[in-house]
Amino acid sequence: MTEGKDLFEEVKNKIKTLQTDGTLEKQFGDFWKLACTIKTRQHDLQYLYDDSSREFVDRYRNNLIEMREDFVDHMDEYVEKCINIMRKKNFTVFYAKTNEEAQRIFMEELGDSKIIYKSKSNEAKDIGIMDALKKNDIKIKETDLGDVLVQLFEYELPSFQVGPGIHFTEEEIASKIKEVYNVELEPKASAIVEFFRNTYRKELLNDVKISLTSANAISAEDGTIVLGENEGNISLITRATDKHIVVCGITKIVPTILDAVLVTKLQSRINNVSYNYISLISGPSNTSDIQGTSIQGMYGAKEVVVILVDDWRSKAAKENLIYKEFLKCIGCKSCIFPCTASRAFGNIYASKYGLGATAIIRDYIHNGIEAATKDGLFLCTGCENCYHWCPVSINCGEILKEMKKEATEKGLAPPSLEKYKDKIFREKNPFI
Repeated sequence: MTEGKDLFEEVKNKIKTLQTDGTLEKQFGDFWKLACTIKTRQHDLQYLYDDSSREFVDRYRNNLIEMREDFVDHMDEYVEKCINIMRKKNFTVFYAKTNEEAQRIFMEELGDSKIIYKSKSNEAKDIGIMDALKKNDIKIKETDLGDVLVQLFEYELPSFQVGPGIHFTEEEIASKIKEVYNVELEPKASAIVEFFRNTYRKELLNDVKISLTSANAISAEDGTIVLGENEGNISLITRATDKHIVVCGITKIVPTILDAVLVTKLQSRINNVSYNYISLISGPSNTSDIQGTSIQGMYGAKEVVVILVDDWRSKAAKENLIYKEFLKCIGCKSCIFPCTASRAFGNIYASKYGLGATAIIRDYIHNGIEAATKDGLFLCTGCENCYHWCPVSINCGEILKEMKKEATEKGLAPPSLEKYKDKIFREKNPFI
């Protein structure tokens, strides 16, 4: 019971910080309330499409649910099929059973290199690659502008996984650029973007030797990796490199190339952004232009290394663990927009893996129920807005409810809830 009180006090202190003017938590929380309100009301990009984003999601929902349930039911077969075809297409493929094994393989593939360029690596964070890089003093060069800004500000609090730097204001960014680079910029988005294009693009075109990405999806039928983006950074670092390393969980695998493109397109539509580039990577660059002799490594990557990671995933499916349904997740991260707790508590209802319920579930998987309780597990209201919003109908509220049961059994529930529970058992009456 003492541990439960300690965790409760820790969460209460975070809430106090959130409510204190001038704190980073308060700054993010105020921004996030507005962002969530706009996102859940802004269902259309109809100046770009014939339908609204929500109509697009609803049209394909049943297809997506059926496709993801089929994958979970036949996970081993899809993984084996995907690995076999990728190897035939000259990918270097590893199947890591644990995160630790994946980290070891990754560091071996990195070799003597002391610098890596990365983008779209939320999966790499889950697998522990980011921690391994820092532990081995490898310099991490972010390429997505949002991540570049987070690195520039040395911002260590959880942020929105899809747009990690979106809460910084133009004035703050211009001021930080002046402080770090001694360059005076007009505090406008266009000027800031032009600064990074002029100062960083040449490096991405000429200096990248090894790059790291995850994947939006991977097709089991032909091994194609699908990557969506707006900025062009992923296109650069996966082409203008010697070695491109892809690290992701096996749940990124989908049955067909059409499924992979649909998942990627849906990730953009449900977040109300439009991917300007969708890359289909089916192996390292090659040419057969000299008398039909196939040679790998022309202008693009000489080698594409894929590290597929199981860790907790097969076990969740086979043992029907409380987070088995989470295996269906397509990683769109949009369930946090309608989440009551996320709107109210910003980045204190979060973990090191990001914002909201999915990040707390990941922390629970890797670090246990105490970590999830500290992340704000009991701030979830059980409203199930996430379930109704999710394109594959995952009920994160139900998963968190099971986690709350475990926390309560271990004496980690907030003291007020313990009193409430005791009253029900003692008097069959919940009213205190």
